[in-house]
Amino acid sequence: MGKEPRRDRDGIRRQVSVLLDRAAQITTVATILESHREEVREPDFGDFVRSPVTAVSQDGANILVVPGEILVHDERADEAATLLGADFRREPIACPKLPVTRFRSEVADLAAATDALHTAGIPANFSHITPSGPYIKGAGGAEMPNGTPVELESTVGDGRIRVAIIDTGINMNDTHWPKSWLAGITQDGANTDPLTAVSKGPLDHGGGHGTFVAGVVRQVAPHAQIQVYRALDSDGIGSEVAVACAILSAVAAGVDIINLSLGTDSYKDRPPVALTAALELVPDEIVVVAAAGNDGSTRPNWPGAAKRVVAVGALDQDMKPAPWSNRGSWVDVSTVGEGVVSTFVPGYETAAQDAEPEDWRLDTTPWAMWTGTSFAAPQITGLIARDAEASDVRTAFANLRATGTHVADWGIAIASPLKYSLV
Repeated sequence: MGKEPRRDRDGIRRQVSVLLDRAAQITTVATILESHREEVREPDFGDFVRSPVTAVSQDGANILVVPGEILVHDERADEAATLLGADFRREPIACPKLPVTRFRSEVADLAAATDALHTAGIPANFSHITPSGPYIKGAGGAEMPNGTPVELESTVGDGRIRVAIIDTGINMNDTHWPKSWLAGITQDGANTDPLTAVSKGPLDHGGGHGTFVAGVVRQVAPHAQIQVYRALDSDGIGSEVAVACAILSAVAAGVDIINLSLGTDSYKDRPPVALTAALELVPDEIVVVAAAGNDGSTRPNWPGAAKRVVAVGALDQDMKPAPWSNRGSWVDVSTVGEGVVSTFVPGYETAAQDAEPEDWRLDTTPWAMWTGTSFAAPQITGLIARDAEASDVRTAFANLRATGTHVADWGIAIASPLKYSLV
């Protein structure tokens, strides 16, 4: 990457400052919780379900969960039902291939019930929310960059490697994006990012996130075939069950790489049940890449912390560990996650969201600059996809690791493949 203009450097500093501002994060989480009190269906978007959200306090931090739910693997569901008793009702998961049972209760102590199941040797946990980062908007959110990526090759999406992006969906109105950039990506009712839950309102916390991630992969691996799945709403919020179901849909579609620019801490650091069950069904020849998270913590963040997954941390513009990035022995690789520039959407911000609000609605090619491990992960996904055209994804990842340098707690540091034409 080259040197950014002063305006871009200032924007990066704002984005970094909000990731390091715990008070701002708490305020944003409170806003999200208030707007996600009830389950809402979005029939215009493939009957997408907007999950209710509540918080479980753990060591001074909030873990976001679906209220009143415990998840158990199907193999132990009968035992769990006996132990949980009449206060819990057993319900199927609306995802036939996911071997997970849901138990609901409005009166029981879910933490105590979960601990009792764990003591009995039954893997169980809350139904976690897997956000793309509950703080991705606010002061220092997406910015309009001065620089834009270099032009793509004339043909895109014509290779054999298939990449699944599980995120907020995609929004690529033809009047805003020339076909050369996001060509070959299907947008339909099931995977459209509505950008906002309020008609014609400002962008929600996660509005445009999936479109941005798709653009990062396209920049690095222009020939990769990209399929976008919507498992998160426009606030970047989705249940682990929704993400797990999307993983299984991607596997059924025959993808080679799955990108998950999302993640969650878990109750007592125990693996989330639905995500674990889905990952166990992913064939070994598929590479799963996930963001490590933006909390500056060593606590495992899922699904990145799963052994099956390539967890991606973030470096700053000088290839040094970013202090806001999660880190630890479970992080496999890292690359630059600050000031990433990619494709964006025709939305706008308000002064309540950002001290310097942006408006992309009249921009025929809306670019944005964003910071987070969400945007480091798709660079690694893109590098694997690009190099796998001549081999396979496992070999490509092994070769990629050999090009980097080990950094304690950040895994193998990989140089960013992104190149910007700065003005």
